[in-house]
Amino acid sequence: METFSDGVFAIDITLLTFQLKAPGLKAATSNHTLALALFQQWPDYIAYFISFATIFIIWLNHHRMYNVIQRSDVRFMFYNGLLLLLVSIIPFTTSLLADYIDTPANQLSSGLYMLLFAGISWALFIMWNYATDNYRLLKRPAADVRIQNVRSSLLISTITYTIAAGVAVLVPFLSILMGLAIVFYLSRLKYHRAKVV
Repeated sequence: METFSDGVFAIDITLLTFQLKAPGLKAATSNHTLALALFQQWPDYIAYFISFATIFIIWLNHHRMYNVIQRSDVRFMFYNGLLLLLVSIIPFTTSLLADYIDTPANQLSSGLYMLLFAGISWALFIMWNYATDNYRLLKRPAADVRIQNVRSSLLISTITYTIAAGVAVLVPFLSILMGLAIVFYLSRLKYHRAKVV
């Protein structure tokens, strides 16, 4: 199941990259014109960077989770499927953000973007809760697994992403900065006391 999930994450990152396009200029153009056209695509670069970083950190936490899980069952596989469903929507919301970040519709595009990440954090949260309930799916010994710390961190990220979606109505760029802060926060999350991952 982890290999299949890795494939979905890889495809999502590939789809993100396809959204980066060279400026559509005529063949006879100057360096200045090309540089200006590249600069005008700044929303694409910002959306790509945030989405790439977020997908990477989601994958990293997914990988860390599987490092402490011994087995899975049908219910856990459905939770994993929900996570992958939400992750597969990221290229769409990235395109939405890139196309509308510098327009009056930036509130909705930023809000939907953050709301999707709230859903992804929530999916990770329910996966973790299910796997760790009575040590159901954990490798033994499970004493070094940081169950409560991870649970709290995933809950905090879900709530913060949801707040960021609300903040997008007032200050869209602040909601995007909040999203980047959560990416950094989740990058430092440790699932096991002894392991590096």
